[in-house]
Amino acid sequence: VWGLVTLPEGTVLFNERDSHAGVHLNPKTGAKKTIGTVPNVQSTDGEGGLTGLEINPASFGSDHWLYIMHTSPSDNRIVRIKYDPSADSLVTSSEQVLLTGIARNKYHNGGRLRFSPDGNYLFAGTGDAQNGANAQNTSSLNGKVLRINPDGSIPAVNPFHNAVWSYGHRNVQGLAFDAQGRLWEQEFGNSVMDETNLIVKGGNYGWPSCEGTSGTCGTAGVIAPQHTDTVAGGSCSGINSIRDV
Repeated sequence: VWGLVTLPEGTVLFNERDSHAGVHLNPKTGAKKTIGTVPNVQSTDGEGGLTGLEINPASFGSDHWLYIMHTSPSDNRIVRIKYDPSADSLVTSSEQVLLTGIARNKYHNGGRLRFSPDGNYLFAGTGDAQNGANAQNTSSLNGKVLRINPDGSIPAVNPFHNAVWSYGHRNVQGLAFDAQGRLWEQEFGNSVMDETNLIVKGGNYGWPSCEGTSGTCGTAGVIAPQHTDTVAGGSCSGINSIRDV
């Protein structure tokens, strides 16, 4: 299981990374049903495949779009596909490709999706595709937190005039908004520290020369993590905000 969302009536949809299937789960009974297979997904015998899943909190009740991130034969990409509640299935013929060109690799594909609470923007976490130089290149979509409009277009006020919202990330695994509307990110470190970051527009989070608080993290313009965990202690991945924190 990789991506997971709770539908308005309280049931759950989730993505299976390696089977490429979407599954509908009733958490009260444990009953589950495969609702379809996402087209054009290719696993990488590592961390790629069918990853992120999200719904727009402002419009899902009327539009039924599922926003999906996955590895394709050529890249990582973001698409959207309609969910038919009456048939409890994916309408794969409705697929729209929203963003392409995120480099794929066996590892470090990222894959998390999260809508802003107002539903205006879709954020995506990407990995550096095991090439640290990607993370500092603001023309690359890898090693980034991305921001796009729900239709895949690029917001005019994005800092680098592309989908990039923040950069200098190694492998983004978790995204969450808190009650104040702030975006938090959870990131896999390499051999020293995992990071919990507070994401700001255009922010540079230091990778590959900075990992957690080690390396050149004191350099002007590099944003320090809000919290770190030792890599040896466990690989922190998902993140969420509860109790109006």
